Order: sequence, then structure tokens, then C-alpha cells
Amino acid sequence: MSQTTPLVDNQALAKLLIKRNLLSPSQMEYAQEVQQRKGESFKQVLLRMNWITDADILKLEGELWRVPVFKPAEHLPKLEKALLSLITEHITKKYNVFPLWREGMRIWVAMVDPFDLIAIDDIHRLTKLDVKPMLASPADISDCINKYYAEKQQEKKAGEAAQAADIQLQERLAEEIAMEGDLELEDASSRETEEKDEDQLKVNSEDPPVVRFVNFLLSKAIDDKASDIHIEPGETGIKVRYRIDGALFELASAPKKLKAAIISRLKILSGMDIAIKRVPQDGAFGIRRAGKEIDFRVSTLPTIYGEKVVLRLLEKDAVLGKTLEMLDLGERNLMMFKKFCALPHGMMLVTGPTGSGKSTTLYTVLNVLNDPIYNITTVEDPCEYRLPGIQQVQVKAEIGFEFSTALRTLLRQDPDIIMIGEMRDTETAQIAVKAALTGHQVLSTLHTNDAPGAIVRLINMGVEPFLVASSVNMVVAQRLVKRICKKCKEPYEASIEEKEILKLPIDQPATLYKGAGCDNCRKTGYAGRAPVFEVLEMTSTLRRLMVEGASLDKLKQQAIAEGMETLRQCGFRKALEGTTTLQEVLGNCIEEH
Repeated sequence: MSQTTPLVDNQALAKLLIKRNLLSPSQMEYAQEVQQRKGESFKQVLLRMNWITDADILKLEGELWRVPVFKPAEHLPKLEKALLSLITEHITKKYNVFPLWREGMRIWVAMVDPFDLIAIDDIHRLTKLDVKPMLASPADISDCINKYYAEKQQEKKAGEAAQAADIQLQERLAEEIAMEGDLELEDASSRETEEKDEDQLKVNSEDPPVVRFVNFLLSKAIDDKASDIHIEPGETGIKVRYRIDGALFELASAPKKLKAAIISRLKILSGMDIAIKRVPQDGAFGIRRAGKEIDFRVSTLPTIYGEKVVLRLLEKDAVLGKTLEMLDLGERNLMMFKKFCALPHGMMLVTGPTGSGKSTTLYTVLNVLNDPIYNITTVEDPCEYRLPGIQQVQVKAEIGFEFSTALRTLLRQDPDIIMIGEMRDTETAQIAVKAALTGHQVLSTLHTNDAPGAIVRLINMGVEPFLVASSVNMVVAQRLVKRICKKCKEPYEASIEEKEILKLPIDQPATLYKGAGCDNCRKTGYAGRAPVFEVLEMTSTLRRLMVEGASLDKLKQQAIAEGMETLRQCGFRKALEGTTTLQEVLGNCIEEH
């Protein structure tokens, strides 16, 4: 521990003790006499005589020097364990300090001596952050170091063991000593050819190590609940990455000699032509594993090192039986969804970027509407899920069977409810709007930033404002935010900056949550994703403003005035509920003006 000037002047501390009625003048005189006689510090004498506690001393010292006092019960829930990797255990013991959390470009550090300039300078050099000291007792610092650095060491060993196991498994796979997967592959029929190279590729793709490696990739993706598999060719081989909860993680690699065979294996399963390598192809296949049926949509893309393959995983039964309550809409939004489902005609639009959960929302609404008394048909590209009792149409642009063509034909098929995968052009939008005006219930998607933006987008596509106002009943904007891992979820007190963002009173306590990171969530603090919604109900006032040509800002202001919860407001609510973090909301939901 560094040697510095004592924290407080004895006289200043003594006067404050007397002022707070924690020490009498006679006790102070006796303590000073003992201090001089035995050579102890003033604090040591007071503590040995049991006239005052460590907590009292810390509180008074913090008050004298205007330094916040470290309170384990209050401050440790905010601990950011990632800081333990920046500031080593050796440094904490050397200076009697313990890192707590970051706040912008500052780091809060519990310190026995908050005026130890050498310690502060070293921590600043290590972290590149300004140090905000917090006065702590030596016992509290020691407890924190012993507990959390021991946990970090155990987690490191567990992570190293898991990584070693993965490497060993990959090596076994590459060396033909891999475990067989428990997959039942529904191979698409392969094309016959007389080309020698293609025949050899087929033979190689059926080699046990190739089959086992592909089975391992598919099995692992299903177990880890991945949404996509990226198989990326390189100069020396191929790299495999999975997308889990929106983020990519590297899983495995394979040597160059297996590259062509692995890609050919996937192309054969997907019904693609393995002889075609310079043109992108699309395909699909199915897997049955542990009682679940998984569809894989497969796409190839030529690159300078060979073909890249991306597989999208879709669980066939993922949306079957899904109810509106399962969407976690919130009370007001749930009521509006139910109101739309009860209407005999009109349009519902779901908007958001790719991968924001639009399809899940639409299929859930179709589940609610699905009844034998209705003729329900979807027009999609592609058909992501299979719903019993519903006719699903796949558009095929290569033969001219576009959304608009399919819709014109569909309207002669006596439909009651129509779901359009996406309104990509003016003709499709105009046909959909007219269908909604002539007694049909229409559901579709658009790509806009928020719910009011979908209205303006339709008008910009060439649909007359009065037709949009008359046909659209509800618009839903949505995003997906990462869900805090339930196994390592921790509460913490919101900072002043976070309260300002949330528009909460500064002096009002507010609890937020974060994930500390564990094996369940790959040390990320997140596991799974949750939807965030902005639901606009078309009212008479909004319809009038649309016909009058009101701007996007005016439409949004009116919707908010009528009670619409914006994407950010919904996200903030879920952050306060402990579903996600404030950082996730800020990163995924647009700022409101």
C-alpha cells in the first residue's frame, strides 16, 4: 500500500465527532493522550476503545473531504466485472483499491486513500479513464478483491476449458474422428450430370468427415438457438460463424481440402446445382431433430475465395399457437391489436428493418384470425413458416410472378383475409389499399423508421392520401432488443445521466438492470431478444390530417398526444422492468424529435 499524508487532520475529525455527539470533549482529550503515549493513530484509539465504528469514521471523513463513501450493499450491484480485466488483482492489492463501474469517460474506484495520486495516475494510465474516487474501508476493499477476483479466475478457467473442448472437437471433426449427429436430413433431390468434376464433388460431399462436420454445424446451431449460419471461404479454408441474438460468434473452421466438399454437401441438401459456382443460388432443406422440425433457407454468393453460404434457421412450429399475449405488447397495445382483429376489413401495416420480428407479429395475428369460416391467403417471398388451414403463395420473380400479379389473381379467389409479405412497389400498394377498401382484411409490411412514417411512405409510393386514410386501421413499428440473461441479471441504481435520459427526477431512486456475464449467455450479459413496439391507431383526427397533407412530424405529434407509446418510450419501460438494458434501447430505437 502506498504511503501518503493521513486522510484527515485529527483536530478536524475530533471537532466533527463532538459536533455530531459521537464523542464527548473528555473522551477526545483521553484519546489524544493515549495516542501520544502509545504512538497509535487517533482513529485506532477510538476504534479500540469502541467509542466509534468504522462506518462512522468513513461517513465523517467523506463529509470532511467531500468524497462519496463506498457502501457495498448499495454500490456493488452496479459493479462492471469487465473492469477486473483492465485493473489486475496485483494493482488493487498494491494500492488498496477496487474498480466499480464506468460512467461515460470516468471510472468509479473504491479507495482506502482517495488522495493517493500515484494510484490514481496508474489507474488512469491503465484504463484511459478519469478516476472518480470513493472512500472505502480496508476491510471492504479486501472482501471485494478476495471475492470477485476469485470468481473471475474460476470463470476464466471454465472458459478456457470450454474453448479447449471446442478446439478438440473441431480437430476431431477435421481428422475424421467426430461424433455422429442425431439429424434426420430431408435431402432435396440432386441433379444428374455427366461432368467428371461434378461427380467427384458429389462423392467427396458424402465422405464421413464432411457429413459429420456439416451435421455438427447444424446441430450446434439448433442447440444454441442461432438464427443464421455463415460459412465463409478464405485463402486457407473456411470459417463458420453463427448469429445469436443479432450478434455473430465464430464457431469452427475447416481446412482448405474440405472446403469444396462441405459447400457441395450443403448445396446438394438444398437442391442446388453444384456445378454452378459463379452465379448466386437459393435453396432449402428440412431437418428433424429431437422432435423439432427446422427449415433451412440457403443462399450462396460467389466470392474471390469461393462460394459463401448463408443458412437461415426457421423452426416450423415456432409461430403455431402463438397468441397476442405472448408478444409482450403492453396493455394499451394489446387492446388495439385485439380491436383490429375484430374489424371486418381494413389494413394493418407492420414496419421495421430486416430482422426486427415483423414476420412473427404478422403470423401471430394470422393465428388469431385463423378460423374455418374465413378464406385466408398469404403472398410471400419466401414463405417462412407453414400455417395449417391457410393458403400460402410463393412469388417467383424469375418467371414474372410478382406480388402485384399474385394479388390480382388472388382477389378473384374470394379471399377474406390477405397477408402480403412486403409492399415493394406502387402497383402492389394500390391493389392492397383497394382490397382493404372493398371488404378484405389486409396485413402487410413496409420498411420505415417508425409507425407514422409508414403512412407517409404509402403516400410517397403514389397512393392517394384519402385512400390511405380510409383503408389503414393500424400501423405497428417494432424492433428487437437483447434480453438480459436471467441467470446473471443484476440490479443497479441509475446514474444521473441515465435518469435524465429516462426523464426521471434526479432525486428519485431508479433501478436498472444488466447482465454480469455467465456461461449461459457467452459472457455477454444477454440471452434471447424481446420486441419493442410503437402502435399507431388511425383515429378520425389523424385521418383528417392525412387528407390535409400534414407533415410526418405533425402526424407523430398528434399520435403521441392521443396516447401512442413511441419505440423509445416502450424500450425505456422495458428497461425499467428489467427486460433489457438502457444501452440496448438507445442503440436500437431512434431518437425522438
